[in-house]
Parts: sequence; structure tokens; C-alpha cells
Amino acid sequence: MNTDVSAAELELVRYEGEISSKTPGWELLQEEEGKMVSVPFEGRYESKGGRIQSPVIKLDKAPGEPAYYRLTFRAKTSDHCYWWVDFYDADNNLLPDVNSAVYPNSDREDYDQMIYAPAAATSLRLAFQSTHGVTVRDLAVRQATTEEAGEWGDALYASLPPLQFQPPADSFQLLPKTAAALKEGKTWRVVMLGDSIQNDSFNSVFQALVKRDFPQSQLDFIISVRGSTGCWYYQSPEHFAEYVTRYQPDLLMIGGISNLNEDPDNVPGGMAKIGRVIEQAKTLGCEIVLLSPPHCWDWRPFDAGNPGAPLPAMTWTEATLETKDVASSLLWTPLMELAAKQGIAFWNMTVPTADYVAQSCKPHNYFNRDYIHNNDRGKQIIGRCLQRYFLTA
Repeated sequence: MNTDVSAAELELVRYEGEISSKTPGWELLQEEEGKMVSVPFEGRYESKGGRIQSPVIKLDKAPGEPAYYRLTFRAKTSDHCYWWVDFYDADNNLLPDVNSAVYPNSDREDYDQMIYAPAAATSLRLAFQSTHGVTVRDLAVRQATTEEAGEWGDALYASLPPLQFQPPADSFQLLPKTAAALKEGKTWRVVMLGDSIQNDSFNSVFQALVKRDFPQSQLDFIISVRGSTGCWYYQSPEHFAEYVTRYQPDLLMIGGISNLNEDPDNVPGGMAKIGRVIEQAKTLGCEIVLLSPPHCWDWRPFDAGNPGAPLPAMTWTEATLETKDVASSLLWTPLMELAAKQGIAFWNMTVPTADYVAQSCKPHNYFNRDYIHNNDRGKQIIGRCLQRYFLTA
């Protein structure tokens, strides 16, 4: 290692001082507050506000290889808003993003984030979105090691209540080839199929934890998602080809919260449609694991008069509804039964994450960046559950 190389020379990019639309290459995109917009990898939601974004920045990682990047910046805001990273491939196609919360200043000002850039990414764009304004300064991005990514996750996890969860010892019983690849160092392509919540799982940086547990492993993690989309969409042969077959997975991980939703034409039959995706995956010869939904929306009671107050420990069931009384995302038993019927692996992500949130006593939305998506804390709990499932190999 060349100890004469300064930290600045190792950086991908740095912007000193305050960032604005006058910063070279940056632009401000206005968006009407409250407007419903379609976000490619999240779905259709209320606008997150105006967006100030950087120019497209070419990555300095090896072509066709994933890499971790450390994003640091300072931010001041009067209201909850977001930092954002868009990825692009060599043909300038948009790839699934990663984003999380920028908190009101009473919470924090200095940010140290870890980003997993997938193998297909060749460039990125940085952005901040806010409905009431955010001041950003002293931003830098540099490539990080797998060890640093794991240590970053450890530091975040150390600030949270410990996760009391051990998956069944036979969680890899139906994934023998993947278990062997983990231990033998065989290159193995893992495709994570689903929606924005599956994208949150991918962006938990759990990959660094798996690599630490299995140093010889050569897992190539690919995220294949469409916002607010489940197997009711991926079941069609043309969509299956686009989102699964093209990647030739060795292990297909089907997850997210949208698989049991009805499709836009209100045609029911979610379980049958998941089954059709599984049947098509079997023809590829890959191993398959079906994941039940992890924590996403905060279903605990909300006290508008004291939103930051700790909550009592509570219980939940599969019938638990969120505060707006829409369909529950805590349902997992039908997925377990379907996996058993199909003879594939099942990893229950609902019980450990819902139990964790229920017993945490943390304030409402402590684990969320918006109404339905996880912030870094929520992602970290999902990632730790995934890590423990992989450890059973």
C-alpha cells in the first residue's frame, strides 16, 4: 500500500463548501409539493419535493465488479428529506437506486453513508430531495473496502437494540448448491427479485457481512426490481425473461411486499402468480428461496401530539393492520405453505423484523425514511436477518 497517497487522491469526487444550482454541473429540478409521481424503483407516491442533483459521475471501480462507496456530507434541514444515489450502466440505462433520510437538525448534521454499487453500474448521480429545503455542504465520495463496509454496518447496528433472532438450522437444506458455493468459493450469481422493499433489503449492505462470514465466497448479487411490483407482473413470460432469465441466476431470491397484492387490473390470485414465477425459475435450474415481507411501514399506534416519544413494547399478529387500515403486510403463513408445496426454501423475514420493531420501544417511524420505506436503521435489521440466514449454510 502506498502510504504517500492522500485521502483526497483516493476520492471519486469532492465538493467543498455549500452545494447549490450554481455548483458546476449541479442543477435544481422543481417539483410540485403533494403531486403524485412515478419513481421507477419505488412506484407511484406523493412527490418527495424538489431535487438538486449532480452531474453523472463515472465510477472508478473495476468493470463488471461490484464495489462499496462511502458518501459523506453535512446537511441542515428543518424537515425530514432525502439523499439519493442513482446508478447507470454502460449504456446509460438507469439501475435501481439507493436512498435514505436526511433528518431535521435536532437529530444530526454529519452523514457517513455506505453504498453498494452493483457490478453493472458504471456511473452514478448524487441528489437531495426536499419539500422545504435542505442545505448540503462538504460532500465527498470514495471507494471503500468490503471490510470498511462491514465495519460501517457494525457501528450502526451497535447503536440499535440487539436482534434476538436465530433462523432455523435447516434454512439452507433446500439450497445445497448455494451452500457449497459459499464454502468453496465458486462464482455464484444471486438475483434478488421484487419491489422497492426488496431493493431496501439489497441496500442493507448485508453483502459485506456475508463476505466476512464466508471469506472465500464469490457471490455476485444482482437486484432486479420494479416499483410496487410483485409476481403478478413477473409471471408473464416476457417480464420473467426481462427480470430473471437475462441474469441466469444460480440462486433466485423472491421477496418484497407486493407479491400478494392484486395487479392493476384487479385480478386476484397472488399465490398462483408467485407459483408461476417459481415454476418458470425451476426451468432455469437455479435454486430458489421465497422471502416473506420484512418490516416496511410502521404499523404501531401514532401519537400526533408526541411523535418522538418512546412507545411501549407490543405484540402483533398476521391480522395487524397499519394505522390507515389498509391491507396488512405482516402476512407470511401462505408464503411458507406455498414454498413447502413447491419444494423450495422459505425464509421468514416477517416474524423477526416485526418482533424487533414491536419490542424496540423506539418512536414511531424510527426505522422508516418515508411512509413505507426503510431508513438505514430499518435496512440494517433486514440485513442482519439475511446475514443470519446465510450463516446457516
